[in-house]
Amino acid sequence: MSLDATDKPILFLLDREFEDGQIPGQRFFCRHSLLLEGALSSIDGLDAQLDVRRIGFARPRREVIAEIGEQDQSLPKLVLPQGVRSDLASGAHRDRQYISGAEP
Repeated sequence: MSLDATDKPILFLLDREFEDGQIPGQRFFCRHSLLLEGALSSIDGLDAQLDVRRIGFARPRREVIAEIGEQDQSLPKLVLPQGVRSDLASGAHRDRQYISGAEP
């Protein structure tokens, strides 16, 4: 069964490598996003079940704000389809729950 993009959970990840404007000339990575990148490339079919969106480090993160508001822009984040509920949800915006890691 294939899911329509609007029915898929959205997985927001930081770009694999990025710069922090406050520390010019250095490259950084998000260990949590890279761990999920590894899972996506290792588990057959996982990426097809998700709408994976890689975004830049700079804030405001407009793509995240468009889905769940501006209160929590930390990444990575899994945004559930409208109306889907989870006991693991760390927050909600309108009728969408989302799941974030333990770190703010």
